[in-house]
Amino acid sequence: MKKRTKRKPRKRSADISSEGPDAEPPTLADVPFRELVQKDPELKEIRQRYRRKSAELRREAAEDAMFSVQAKVMLARLTGRRDLVHPTWHDAAVPLAIDPDYAPAILTVGSLEYRYGRPDEAMALFLRLTTFPPETEGLAEIIDQAGDFLIAEDDYDNAEILYSAAAAAQPEVAVFRVGWGCCASQRGRKEEAVEHFRRAVELEPDNYVHLNDLGYALLEAGQYDGAEEVLRRAVELAPDDYDLAKGNLDHLTELRAEFDEE
Repeated sequence: MKKRTKRKPRKRSADISSEGPDAEPPTLADVPFRELVQKDPELKEIRQRYRRKSAELRREAAEDAMFSVQAKVMLARLTGRRDLVHPTWHDAAVPLAIDPDYAPAILTVGSLEYRYGRPDEAMALFLRLTTFPPETEGLAEIIDQAGDFLIAEDDYDNAEILYSAAAAAQPEVAVFRVGWGCCASQRGRKEEAVEHFRRAVELEPDNYVHLNDLGYALLEAGQYDGAEEVLRRAVELAPDDYDLAKGNLDHLTELRAEFDEE
């Protein structure tokens, strides 16, 4: 099942009503990216400059800019000097200004939009990903990362909207069914969750993680015989360092023992 931690979006605002030659440009904390790319002089210039270039050149430039952001993150972790080298919101916005269809940048900016208290803007970006061609590099993983982000924020409603749209666009991708099943389970729709996890296993029959998720969903739905069969299969396929399936199988044994004592 997906990991869940609780974190609330941060809401920030600034008085940007007084515009003039000496006014400070707004930041992503103040306005959504779609406005910022027109109001921030540098981002606006970048958007206009790359708009005239080929799709291939835009993508290469966006990838270079994103690599620069990732390099800053790595350097921050290695040196501990996060106050000096950690990327800013502006660094994260540049790749999307260069190429509006660059999926990793959409994920990054969408996450920032959400954390600045604009979930609707975030979802507009995340849902755009579901309209991209399936052959887009890394698309399924990026959409799943967006869904994981929403789940980590305890926003199961929007996560389910995203995963259901993704599953409709790419029904052969198992991980979308897994995310959808997680949302259904958290909303108390246990039987529906089982069906989503079962579909994921049908798509990837030897994926021990999906088998564990299905086994746990069956356990929660009270289908103990089916859960045991699936969890044993997950244990057989899983590497030695994967303990979730073993733990769930042990939990099932305990539940059955308690049931027999009643």
